[in-house]
Amino acid sequence: MLENPAPPPRTSPATLDPSAAGAGVPCRAHPERTRIGNRPARRRRAARIGVPTDSPELNWLRQSLRACDLLASVHSISPSDRALVAFAIEWAPYGGADTEDLFIKFGAQRNRFLHLLQAAMIPRPSDLGHLRNLKTTLCNDLLRAWNDTPPHNEKQCRRL
Repeated sequence: MLENPAPPPRTSPATLDPSAAGAGVPCRAHPERTRIGNRPARRRRAARIGVPTDSPELNWLRQSLRACDLLASVHSISPSDRALVAFAIEWAPYGGADTEDLFIKFGAQRNRFLHLLQAAMIPRPSDLGHLRNLKTTLCNDLLRAWNDTPPHNEKQCRRL
């Protein structure tokens, strides 16, 4: 029988209480980080490397990612659907991801991925009116960007 000859580690009662561990001490690693990240630092970094920070494409990308986060925060889309929608948003400026990336990330081909995206963005009866409009608009924008053609029917995200 194996025995552990070392004594058990000693812990003080203060380290067991998470509120007492760092009471009143701000995080020095990320003093200005908020829920959506350190936006000023990100913009400074983008300006250094020559990315235009106020381009319409970049603004659309940021706005769409915020809309995706909003839909996830109000449980209008599931966490797995959020990953799918965020991936579609990130690749939309390039006309969509290639087959290899889609297969590695989601195990699906392009057509199947677009069907999954469309199914994830179908407005639910429990969604508020503005969330339904947001989902439909975002879905149509994504399908237009990935297909590089305007949708045949503006209500295509409402039905499969």
